[in-house]
Amino acid sequence: MVLILDGAPQMVEEFHVSGTAQTKHKLHVRLRHLKTGRITEQTLPDSERLPVADVQHRRVQLSYADGKDFVFSDVESFEELTLSAERVGDRRCFIKENVEYRALLLDGRLLDIELPANVTFEVVETAPPVSGGSDATWKPARLDSGLEIMVPLFIATGEKIRVDTTERKYAGRESEGKK
Repeated sequence: MVLILDGAPQMVEEFHVSGTAQTKHKLHVRLRHLKTGRITEQTLPDSERLPVADVQHRRVQLSYADGKDFVFSDVESFEELTLSAERVGDRRCFIKENVEYRALLLDGRLLDIELPANVTFEVVETAPPVSGGSDATWKPARLDSGLEIMVPLFIATGEKIRVDTTERKYAGRESEGKK
């Protein structure tokens, strides 16, 4: 959801409600400012009404990245939409070719890209696999996007794994969960 706060569009990244039957409920939100990319946390009264932005959604794929901009192509119309590397921020390691993203547009201008829940990567560097180890034991691995995460001991170099884009952690082998 995109809210208009302080005159600017802000994406609700995460939220939870606190309070009891005796106290007033409060909404705790983590917001990402869609023009600056800055993340802030706010506490709002449960009864407060907030303006919601009229955002359009389009399906896009990465065409190319030239260092300072990411250029996406609309899947249906092939229109090019540009998002600055500054706005993408540290999410750049999850943006790859041949992956479909959801673009958020306000007044015809690209505001942001929503990442899918999981993205598949290839492990390019990690220690040799160990079989029979505990599921609680992990080792570092570097992925083809440059991202470094912890993976279970049985993962080998060259394997394809899924990474949770929200938590930035291992979410399973690529073959697991596909039915």
